[in-house]
Formats: sequence, C-alpha cells, structure tokens
Amino acid sequence: MKMNKSLAFTAAGILVGMSLAFPTAHAAEKLLTAVRSSHQFFLDGERVEMEAYVINGNNYVKLADVGRMVGFNVYWDGATGTVQINGEDPYTGQPPQAAPDLNQVREEVIKQVNQVRMQYGVSFLTVDDALMAAAQDCAERCYTWHHSQEEGEAVASHGYPYGFGNNLTVFTGCTVEQIAEQAVENWMNSPGHLRTMIDPEGAGVSVGVHNENGVTYCYLFIGKPGALNPYGA
Repeated sequence: MKMNKSLAFTAAGILVGMSLAFPTAHAAEKLLTAVRSSHQFFLDGERVEMEAYVINGNNYVKLADVGRMVGFNVYWDGATGTVQINGEDPYTGQPPQAAPDLNQVREEVIKQVNQVRMQYGVSFLTVDDALMAAAQDCAERCYTWHHSQEEGEAVASHGYPYGFGNNLTVFTGCTVEQIAEQAVENWMNSPGHLRTMIDPEGAGVSVGVHNENGVTYCYLFIGKPGALNPYGA
C-alpha cells in the first residue's frame, strides 16, 4: 500500500486505535466509556481536525476518516463481512467499480446501425473482424477529428484490403448503457454520417469504443470491397 503522507499525534506514548464506521459482527462484551479526545492531529506537519475518542487510554479514530485525509480508499464489503483497504486508489468510501464491458457496447452500436440500415431498405451488415480491430485501434487513439491517413493505415495494418467509409463521434455525459444510442443518434443527425451508415455498397461493419477521463470516442467502419484504400500497402 503506497502512502506518501504521515499522520502524527501530539500525545507521546498514546496508542492510536483505528475503528470503522461500518457494521460490526459482534456487540462488545462489556460497557466501555468513550470520551472525546482533546489531542491534536497533524498531517505532514500541519494541524488537521479529526474526530477521535479516548477509550481505555487509547485514541480511536475512524479508519474511513484516515483514508479520506491521507488519501487511500477504505470501504465495507458486505458480501464478505470485511473491511477493505486499497492504498492505490483515492478515498471514495465505496467499492471500486468494475470496468465497463465496452465489447457489449460495440455489439449494441452495430445492432442499432443495422436497424437504421433496415429502416432505409439497405442490407444488413455482418461484423468484419479486421475492421473491428482497426476501429478499436483508432478509438483508443482518442482522435477528436478524422485522421484519414492514420485511419487508412490502421485498416491496412489489421488486414482489411479494401476501401472503407467511417464515422467518428466524441461526446461526454453518457453512462455506459447510453453510449450506443448516443453514438447512433449523433450519426443520424448528420447527413454525411448518415450516408456512411446506410451506404448500400457497404459490406462488413465494425465499431470501436473507448472511454477515457469521461470522454467517449466511438468509431464506425463500413467496408467497401469495390473501393481502394489509398493508404493500403
């Protein structure tokens, strides 16, 4: 556990007990008296305010308060009945969130793109693995506008030998569950992007989705076997 800050107490010889504001498994067997502590607390040499109580001659503070002040996460895991401490993450008091499965988001975008194509009377597209790899590659570069050469080189490097059409949309303020709908809506509201999405000459579809610092980058590649990639090998 990495911690660069130090917490000190002015009362020499007094132990510091750590207690959590979380459920406890067993009630205390005997009644203990807790008195509000008058001792001072210092963080990196500067005095800080921290609630503490003296019990049996020891200062007790909430471990959650120490985590918040020093900068590590601590939380109650109800499933295992344990207190979890994570020195790598800042304090939130909550369990870490599982990384969203963006592969499911990519599949949902493709599903919605095909629904739009069906509405316009054009053929359903199947996933092209080479284009999928290229689209994800480009999404992870966090482009905010089209980079034609880099996109073309990515498609060629992942083994797709033909030309392609592509859309890019970048946005914030969406949950993972909202990404697919937002991306497709953005493309539908732009005539040029809509034309790419419903291109009747399209053959093979792919989507790349990347989220970084609250910003979502979403690419759509649609293969065009009758066209050339000017940046291909």
